[in-house]
Amino acid sequence: MLKIFPREKNKKAESYRKEGKIPGVIYGPNIESLPIYAEAKEFLSLVKEHEGGLFEVEFEGKKYQGILREVQFHPITHKPIHFDIYVPSLEEEIETKVPLEFVGSAPALLKGGVLNFNLKELEISALPQDIPERIEVDLSQLEEIGQSLYVKDLKTPPKIKVLLDKDLPVVTVIAEEAEAEIPSETPTNA
Repeated sequence: MLKIFPREKNKKAESYRKEGKIPGVIYGPNIESLPIYAEAKEFLSLVKEHEGGLFEVEFEGKKYQGILREVQFHPITHKPIHFDIYVPSLEEEIETKVPLEFVGSAPALLKGGVLNFNLKELEISALPQDIPERIEVDLSQLEEIGQSLYVKDLKTPPKIKVLLDKDLPVVTVIAEEAEAEIPSETPTNA
């Protein structure tokens, strides 16, 4: 659960950051868009533990089910500087992305193969409460160089709809030499 608090109207976002707080916005079909903040320590803990799907948010004594829609990071320090929490209607499907978690070991790696990852997350549509935190991709099925796992090969929960082409490769085993043979983009004199 993440506790969030309303931001003061005349206080700048940078002031909150200097106090160890991260400014954000909460919004949804049944809640008006409001500027908020969270304690940096609590927020970082949520981001570390929570990969996707719904999580509990406490705001002004009420509890909501929210989805972390966007987290903006500072380009140099890579610390979060702003976040958006979307509080969906639990009766309507929403489109979102779910991270892929690659598990197991591909036997093809022992034959000189290298994994080439094409997707890191899966675009889906589902009721908010049916959105999984992650979808596992079992690499142990990859036994030969040149073999791929496709979107259609993923074991997805029955209540979600995948929005990507089912024939899109998720991960492919390529030959190690093929990776080394990729031409470098050095200019040639014509």
